[in-house]
Amino acid sequence: MLLFAAVVLTTLGAVGLGIVGVVATVGALLGGGAVVQTVAGFLLGTLLLVGVDIVFSVALVRALARRASVPKSQRVADGVGRLESVVPPLASLGLSDVFAPPEPTVEERHEALTRRYVEGDLSEAEYERELRALLSEDVDTRAEPQDDADIETDLSRTTATDAESEAARE
Repeated sequence: MLLFAAVVLTTLGAVGLGIVGVVATVGALLGGGAVVQTVAGFLLGTLLLVGVDIVFSVALVRALARRASVPKSQRVADGVGRLESVVPPLASLGLSDVFAPPEPTVEERHEALTRRYVEGDLSEAEYERELRALLSEDVDTRAEPQDDADIETDLSRTTATDAESEAARE
């Protein structure tokens, strides 16, 4: 709300100063005053207010984009990322992060891996290799370090549970 008010006030100020500058310049022309000094003073003031207005406008757009319920799409995030690389000031807005879908959790990735194994897309060796990689990533993200024995225990427990699930489906 405060940013919106700042944008409105700086826009009105820039327009008002511009109008006053035009009137003062016409008055200086008709009255024989210092036209160059009048134009320079009002022009600099107007340009300064326009610059401040642009800064507030960009901040307002950024705040609105971050708060908006934006559909998540990797394609859109990649496009915005390319645009940010071409126009560096846009990178400070971080809009590519706004459009990027959230990373899947370890549990979601494990479910997808198990689904691929049950559907026959992966052999048992491929499944175990990918599950081992997934569990080692999970270990890296945990606060408490685990050793290889814990990973092996998790792997055998998960493989046994998945084998029981597959046997129950048959």
